[in-house]
Amino acid sequence: MKKSKLFKLTLLLITVLSCYSCTGLREHIRQRQLETHGPPKKIRDHRNDNLAKDSSSSRKKDVSSKSFYSKYSQKWGVELKGDENEALIKEIDSWLGTPYVYGGASKKGTDCSGMILTIYKTVYGFSLNRSAFDMQKDVAFIDLKKAKLGDVLFFKINGKKVSHVGLYLGNNKFIHATTSKGVIISNLEENYYATRYYKCGRLLKLN
Repeated sequence: MKKSKLFKLTLLLITVLSCYSCTGLREHIRQRQLETHGPPKKIRDHRNDNLAKDSSSSRKKDVSSKSFYSKYSQKWGVELKGDENEALIKEIDSWLGTPYVYGGASKKGTDCSGMILTIYKTVYGFSLNRSAFDMQKDVAFIDLKKAKLGDVLFFKINGKKVSHVGLYLGNNKFIHATTSKGVIISNLEENYYATRYYKCGRLLKLN
């Protein structure tokens, strides 16, 4: 009888120790994994990073674009809409202050038609007729109310024949080369130009 109880106690003790040993082993393994690899790492979704960068870049571009048009709107005294050709704006502006030279077509000296044909050659890559009168062949005449940046304005200064041209900027302002002041911005509402204005034309190659 005593042997039977002793046997049962021994068996129970072995079972308890066995369970404890298995649990301890599993805990030991788990602890070693944590020490070796650390806690589970979160996988970063770089797509979100790219979206954030694209969004930021787009905002910066919008701000830069608005600043660009605002700058020239104020400088020229016109209202630019924000969809005009930036290269054309920069090229036109770079001619301001150029001295007048009859037959010239560079920023060292230019006449009215020389400036316009050089601007269009630089920005768009095509050539126009050389004289103010012959430039009428390069355009389709439009109503002045529909004029936009870069359209050509024709004037009859000393008679019935077209002898002067300028480029429309907006709000009745235009840039042209004058014999007395070189390249300047003038207003069509000024009496001198209002009485000598003839027509407005848009380059056929841009239609």
